[in-house]
Amino acid sequence: MRVSFFYGWVIVAISMLAGFLGSGVSNVTMAVVLKPISEDLGWSRTLTSSAITLGSITGGLLSPLFGPIADRLGPRYLLPLGAAMVGTAVLALSLSYEPWQFYATFVPGRALAETLMTGVVPMTAVANWFYVMRPRAIGLVAMSVPLGSFALSLLYQTMIAAYGWRSAFMMLGAAMWILVVVPGLLFLRRQPEDLGLLPDGAVSSPPHSKATKLATDQGGIKPVERSWSLREATRTGTLWLLVGAGTLASISTGGVAFHLVAYFTDLKIPPAMAVGALSLMALTGAFGNGVWGTLAEKIHPRRLGIISLVLSASAVGLLTQVKLAPMAFFVAILFGLSARGGFVLMHVLVARYYGRRSFGAISSVLEPFHKGGLGVGALLAGMAFDFTGSYQLVFLSFVGNYLLSALLTFLARQPSITRNDLVPGA
Repeated sequence: MRVSFFYGWVIVAISMLAGFLGSGVSNVTMAVVLKPISEDLGWSRTLTSSAITLGSITGGLLSPLFGPIADRLGPRYLLPLGAAMVGTAVLALSLSYEPWQFYATFVPGRALAETLMTGVVPMTAVANWFYVMRPRAIGLVAMSVPLGSFALSLLYQTMIAAYGWRSAFMMLGAAMWILVVVPGLLFLRRQPEDLGLLPDGAVSSPPHSKATKLATDQGGIKPVERSWSLREATRTGTLWLLVGAGTLASISTGGVAFHLVAYFTDLKIPPAMAVGALSLMALTGAFGNGVWGTLAEKIHPRRLGIISLVLSASAVGLLTQVKLAPMAFFVAILFGLSARGGFVLMHVLVARYYGRRSFGAISSVLEPFHKGGLGVGALLAGMAFDFTGSYQLVFLSFVGNYLLSALLTFLARQPSITRNDLVPGA
């Protein structure tokens, strides 16, 4: 049984809004300003890509710090604080004229956004509020990031054409202060128990459907969700297989997403159509996150992850054959649904395998590799272009990354648990 309205959906809504605006410094949206910034300030693509890399790596390094804090304190203060700091950094970014100014504002802004607005903090927030519907809730929050990339990339292009690239960052910084900081402070809470509720709005212990049962009957013990500690999780080979799979996939995703507009315009596809394809990729990525998350309630997320990674490899392979705009749009849709949309499955797998009590701490182990991979991919693709004048070879290497990632995901089975591990504490 459930109450008519569950407060957990308020947590989801605010987390989605944070993810939407936090995507304003993602690889996708920054792809729109890559050429305008380079042409306006006379910078190479490697110089600009390096800022993306540093920001992503720094964000990943911050995740192990904020993950355990998110478990203990929840998102009520972390998420608004992150939005305030990122908003301030983005406003300062709009005033950059020298490389050091760009790096000094973008790198910390990107790092904090990756962790506090689009990464471990909002994911931990919703993981703590749901059990049966956790894949769906995580899918919705993950969906907000590519959805924001879709909308903001179009808005960026419009503002750049009318007022220049600086106006886009002024708008973004103000929006973070107005739309995330205040609502977050007023309405965010750590977990349902703080309001006398249970996960999913249940009035009794969480049900254990086939899709969510994380333990099996052994000797008459009632199955429950087993919440692993960080130390226990890091001793399982499964976690490190997921780390490897996520790193390889994020290198490819980051490299393709950040350079997609530049790649299409190099092929003489008009800039407006190139940005349109990028936006379509982000939109289908948002849709894909919701679909993959919902499917994961019925189908094991590991199987879905393998499918999404193979489709991602196919999309990048087709990307190397693009000649005209119609095929560019088709590839963007396929890449969005698979590579961008499949991102949610890694979080669902972590929650399914290791429970919710230490979700922030455990998922933060993956974040340095995932975030760093996004930045490394952008840098590798930029360097490949600057040295060879083409993206073909580096895109083909990304195909191999996705396929290897699919293999590692296949090997990442449910960690083994013993009779003594079966203790309550979902």
